[in-house]
Amino acid sequence: MATVFKNWGKGVEGYRKFALQKALMAAHFPEFRCAYSKRRLTCIGEVRPTPDCATYTVRIEYEPGKEPQVFILKPDIVSSTEIHLYRNGSLCLYHPVETPWKHTDNLHEKIVPWIHEWILFYELYLLEGKWLGKSAPHPMPRR
Repeated sequence: MATVFKNWGKGVEGYRKFALQKALMAAHFPEFRCAYSKRRLTCIGEVRPTPDCATYTVRIEYEPGKEPQVFILKPDIVSSTEIHLYRNGSLCLYHPVETPWKHTDNLHEKIVPWIHEWILFYELYLLEGKWLGKSAPHPMPRR
């Protein structure tokens, strides 16, 4: 039976692009461990944007045809409506209308740098008590 590549973004080419994401993450961010499970790529690694920041353990989940989702596993994130999180606890890294995720985008080029930036703004939030990064309307986390 032939393999069907529907819903991979752009057929066979979309599947190849999805499969390449793991290799690109390994080449550019070897501190992340990535694995496929069915139609999802999950990458877990530690991020420390500057020597003055804490080390954060993050999980990136990516499924073809969907926007990647990023979760902070450690340390616990202080709950606040000012912190840019979605209701499911994933990080709000960018405004999907202004900068939509495209099937041609790469996790290592777009998502990982945005994780670093989010953590820097979070660390500043802990110091200042105010979110200093750009803001865009989005559903806030439940308290």
